[in-house]
Amino acid sequence: MSYTARDIRNVCLIGHGGDGKTALAESMLYYTKGTDRLGKSAEGTTVSDFDPEEIKRKYSISTSIIPIEYGKSKINLFDNPGYFDFAGEVMQSIRVVDSGVIVVSAKNGIGVGTEKSWKYLYERKLPRFVYISKLDEEHADFFKTFEALREKFGKTLAPIVIPITEGDKTVGIVDIIHKNAFLSGKGKTQHTDIPADLQDKVEEYYEFLCEAVAETSEENMEKYFAGEPFTLGEIITGINRGVKDLSLVPVFCGSAMTGLGTEALIHGLVDFAPDPTEGYPQEAVNENGEEVTINCAPDETPVMYIFKTVSDQYGKYSFVKVLSGAITPDMSMVNARTGATEKLGRLYVMRGKKAAEVKELGCGDIGAIAKMEKVKTGDTLCDARKVVALKNIPFAEPCYSVAIVPKTRGQEDKIAQGLARMNEEDPTFSVTNNAETHQMVLNGSGDMQVDVLVSKLKSRFNVEADLK
Repeated sequence: MSYTARDIRNVCLIGHGGDGKTALAESMLYYTKGTDRLGKSAEGTTVSDFDPEEIKRKYSISTSIIPIEYGKSKINLFDNPGYFDFAGEVMQSIRVVDSGVIVVSAKNGIGVGTEKSWKYLYERKLPRFVYISKLDEEHADFFKTFEALREKFGKTLAPIVIPITEGDKTVGIVDIIHKNAFLSGKGKTQHTDIPADLQDKVEEYYEFLCEAVAETSEENMEKYFAGEPFTLGEIITGINRGVKDLSLVPVFCGSAMTGLGTEALIHGLVDFAPDPTEGYPQEAVNENGEEVTINCAPDETPVMYIFKTVSDQYGKYSFVKVLSGAITPDMSMVNARTGATEKLGRLYVMRGKKAAEVKELGCGDIGAIAKMEKVKTGDTLCDARKVVALKNIPFAEPCYSVAIVPKTRGQEDKIAQGLARMNEEDPTFSVTNNAETHQMVLNGSGDMQVDVLVSKLKSRFNVEADLK
């Protein structure tokens, strides 16, 4: 099925390590019948964490793109690592998405990764949502977590759904917008009355929404202060506007394992997240060195940005966002960095490790191109009539250095070649040769990243190395 730019939502899942981003992506995919079973990280069965290193370690080390098809809409979901050693993956995602969902555990509350995620989205002026996860776990507390978030990040946060609990167990949710309640059990959802002990909370949070909606226009502000209630249509329009002008952060909640709250989040992203045409223009430089902006425009000449590269034993994929126009296989485009004309290879839509070949990638969509050997992460490919170069992704400088030596003598060149290949897909690390010690030095973001790199040297290139 083909999608117009207005049908697409490019959304990143971002947050502290272990707070449930991959589980949420899996739940959304399962709910929309994109997979016939609910994968689990602990079992190594998720669509998102498919790399052997991720399966072995049971956490994400690279970003996966998970397209979610729902009705007439498509959500390109970016499942990002939460650990700081892999923050470069997050920066790649943030460069091309149009909004972000910060996932926060209802059990553990705000972590350092939560604060960093808010900062990343804030700096890029990206609309944001919050999803409070793991309501099914012991000691999970939605209301405590929400109040902590509101105290930390401000009164722009407003719940769209809140949980219904019986004892220590979450059994349903309340939709604040429509003031409807639902119970969930045995894979079925049924309407119910709002519990008496939640009535006051529902009214309190509904007032939060009304306050936020009032600030989205002078007309709404006048109506609010006149004491006139908003209609349902005005509430929904106001939330939509508030998300896009950054004056409102909708808060959702649920359990990825049980599926509670997953449908509400999907609905919320379709209804309230901006499509690519509503996102902020990309900054670029034209052939004359002048700064220009690139708007997502289906009728303009084609421009696409390479935001990620995967280069392994199976080949090379260049992940792209089409910023304007549309692209097709065998199209010739100019690489703004080199000035060379590149002929596009086959086009794919990726879902984890699975590649589905397509005949076109439209404006605003995310896909991958095979075998673009001379193209690297950060390149802009354009129509020859309008050559522009987008600014590079702002990766952090390496802050952790360690010497790397082969376990078997004479394999220095093999290590160097392997690291060079891996550097194509992970530009956040570098390799230098120390003139004084005559050692090869690996510079990265931390010990977790370096350990992964050494492990990949063994599995991909059949070479073992020690760190010193």
